[in-house]
Parts: sequence; structure tokens; C-alpha cells
Amino acid sequence: MEMEIGSAIVGAVSVAIVTLPVVLLGRSKRKKSKFFNAVLSELAAQHDCKIDQREIAGTHAIGLDESRNFVFYCTLKKENVEKQFIDLGKIQNCKVISTGRMLKSKDGNQKVIDRLELCFIPRAKDKPEIKLEFFNADINPQLYGELQTVEKWSKLINSRLKGKK
Repeated sequence: MEMEIGSAIVGAVSVAIVTLPVVLLGRSKRKKSKFFNAVLSELAAQHDCKIDQREIAGTHAIGLDESRNFVFYCTLKKENVEKQFIDLGKIQNCKVISTGRMLKSKDGNQKVIDRLELCFIPRAKDKPEIKLEFFNADINPQLYGELQTVEKWSKLINSRLKGKK
């Protein structure tokens, strides 16, 4: 009987040790998602827009108002939230800028990405390009899906720019 109680206690503690990090990670992810959704929605509301599509990638979030054709972006850098909005009516093209370097290894050369940006090229030649940073190896050394995110959004935005919704 005493051994069964001891085994039950060890089992319960083991289950708690395994599940606690998963629960905490899930809670943290929901909190971050709620924060970014609120920031994007507030930014869109300031421009009489709403967010129809959104994606959160690491410390970055991007959203789109499909009817008004605006893109909204925010990023968390240290304790500051940087926000941007882009009127796609003034944009000619959108492209992915991947800055990196080649590393030699025994398996051959491999490209290491140092920075990923979504770049908006304006229709007006006198206006500067708008770059939204999604990854910077100086801030976070590991990619967590940012490459897929910028490629997906570049295709989505370019299809909208060409009139294919």
C-alpha cells in the first residue's frame, strides 16, 4: 500500500513536470496572439479599416484589409511596438529581400539568412521603398517560419496588386 502511494506521487509529479511547460507555452502563445491582434486591430481602426487576414510570426504581425487594400504591420522590439501601414493603391510591387552569406561546409556551400524583409516598391518614383523586417539574426539567431511567412505574404500582396483577389 505504501509503495502504491509512493508510485502514485512519483507519477503525478512526473506528469506535472511534463505538462507544465506545455501549458505555460500555450498560455504565452495565446497572450502574444491576443496582444498582436489588438495592436493590428487598433492600427487598422485608426485608418477606418479592419483586419480580414492576419499572421503572427515570432515578434512580428501582418494584417490585410481586403476591401480597402491596406497592409498593417507591427513588431515588438525590446519594449517598443513599431507599427506601419501601407496603402496598396500606391504600391507597384512587393518582393522578399533575403540578405545573407554563404558558408562553406563539408556538404558544400550553404546560404545563411541574416535578414528577411518584405519590400514594397511604390508607384511614384520619388517615394522610397518601404521595408518590413521579419527576421534579423542580430536580434534572434533562429528562423521560426519567417521565410514561409514573407513568401506567402509577398504572393498574396502581388496577386492583389495584379487584380487577382
